[in-house]
Amino acid sequence: MKSNKFEKYSFNKATVELERVQFNSLEEQKTTEIVPIIFDTNFLFVTFEFNIDLIAQIERLVGTKTQFYIYAGTLSELENIERKGDKNKKFLPLITTMFRRYNFKIIESEQNYIDDQILENSSKGILVATNDKELRQLLWKVPCRVLYMRQKSYLEIK
Repeated sequence: MKSNKFEKYSFNKATVELERVQFNSLEEQKTTEIVPIIFDTNFLFVTFEFNIDLIAQIERLVGTKTQFYIYAGTLSELENIERKGDKNKKFLPLITTMFRRYNFKIIESEQNYIDDQILENSSKGILVATNDKELRQLLWKVPCRVLYMRQKSYLEIK
């Protein structure tokens, strides 16, 4: 008799219940005290890879009134990592737990390349979490505040 107790992990199944929103609802949030933070795919892995207490670091930098977001394309990138068996695949269960625990919302997007989407929608009121050096430099020109890792041990905003 086969038990269903230990079902194979599926990233797609684990993220299906996340709320989906349009970017304009994020724009409206800028008028409140809540700080919207958009996470780039690479930033999701960095926090687990280097064992950074993401929530404590964010609270230290911006306070507790935050709302976390990812783009729909980020989910696609994470699904590809699961399919291809990338070295970061081991972090996917932790990432999905983080998505649920901290009420991440998915921003619907038409573009396939997430960096373009982030750049298109970046503004002063939105904080972007990324460790991508090129993307950070482009965002600073917008200007947009960027949350990134320093010295593999803590987060900083510039």
